[in-house]
Amino acid sequence: METSFKKIGLAITFSPTGHALLAEAKKLQRLFNAELILIHVGEKNESTVKRLDEMIISSGLETDKTTIEYEHGDVADSIIKKCKEKQVDLLISGALEKESMIKYYFGSVARRVMREAPCSILICPRTSINRTDYKKICVTVDYSPQGEFTVRTAYKFALLNNSTDLILVREFQVPGFAMSVNDDGSLKEAEEVRTSWKEEEKSKMGMLIRELQLTGLNVTTTCLYGKEGWEVNKYAEEVNADLLVLSAPKRKMSFWDKVFQHDIEFTFSDIPCPLLIVKSEVDVN
Repeated sequence: METSFKKIGLAITFSPTGHALLAEAKKLQRLFNAELILIHVGEKNESTVKRLDEMIISSGLETDKTTIEYEHGDVADSIIKKCKEKQVDLLISGALEKESMIKYYFGSVARRVMREAPCSILICPRTSINRTDYKKICVTVDYSPQGEFTVRTAYKFALLNNSTDLILVREFQVPGFAMSVNDDGSLKEAEEVRTSWKEEEKSKMGMLIRELQLTGLNVTTTCLYGKEGWEVNKYAEEVNADLLVLSAPKRKMSFWDKVFQHDIEFTFSDIPCPLLIVKSEVDVN
């Protein structure tokens, strides 16, 4: 089956999670029959080369399809630059630590890479390093060309990985819903409106499944009313999802997106499981 991930990148360091991330890269390299590009930002010397070679050998990577690229300078800039230069399709990133208010607003290496990388990104939180079976996959739905590409990508990933469940998640809000409740106080009527919208969204997702011909595994749908990004995080945690898939933002996020949060910022703030952010040629930056 044709896949989007023919070149996989991993920013490799000598951190405690380095070996675990190499194991994840090895699995995905084999799953997608991909070329693996290890990116090391730092000085290239005899000691560094020896340590990286030892890590590669101990991880059992396919050495004929694995290369190491060395970069100098700002870490985030170097990773982004190398991904562009090598035309990486998927970048694997390690865990995010809880950040202070200052770091959050002005950006850490991990967040900068997530926002500015020219490719899809798989983020592996520390708590998920040993949970890489990806049997239950949740993917967000938004009916856009990018959203359709994201669903197709998650579907291909699920088939290749022999996943048991693919859950299509639609987050929605009813325009003027909160205002109507405040105006007339009719909670019953407001709930009926919300239920009607939910049924309409479920019908749309059913048509999407048929249109994209998502067959060969158990595909289900769920509709969540509330703040985008926030609700899907809670849902993925509740159903114990192994992977959450969503579309990359259609433009670069500014300082104000972090003050008045964009939906993806809610997901970044508390990642419930491994997170795959899908970027395609239809993205508009």
